[in-house]
Amino acid sequence: MIFTHHTKVRMYDTDTAQILFFGNQYRFMNDALEDLLAEEGLTMHHLFHSGINFGFVVVHSEANYLAPLHAGDRIKINVTVSRIGSTSFEFSYELYRKQTLAGTGKTVHVVIDHKTHKKKPIPDSVRLLLQKYVTVS
Repeated sequence: MIFTHHTKVRMYDTDTAQILFFGNQYRFMNDALEDLLAEEGLTMHHLFHSGINFGFVVVHSEANYLAPLHAGDRIKINVTVSRIGSTSFEFSYELYRKQTLAGTGKTVHVVIDHKTHKKKPIPDSVRLLLQKYVTVS
């Protein structure tokens, strides 16, 4: 399954060349990820305030910029899971302006114990959530 998030490039998202400032592609990717997790009942509030003893942190990220995005452009961000390991998983992102692929990205997350900050196995509930978004290339 693919999760799709829609947003719009704002003037403050652009740089002096009037194209998307590179760092804001990460913000768009993170916004899409937060919405995917929230739709699955895993809100940021739940992760940090429910008493569960795990979280996940980004240990690697990358982004590719394939076409310029300008203020006013409506964009669609597709999010999928590209890999699930024993303690880590990877999300993949595609950013589209209309039918044009404008950017891609990946984030690798490691599950950690809230108390010790050591990595731990992916909880079964999170693994089930992730498996819904695995796509076969």
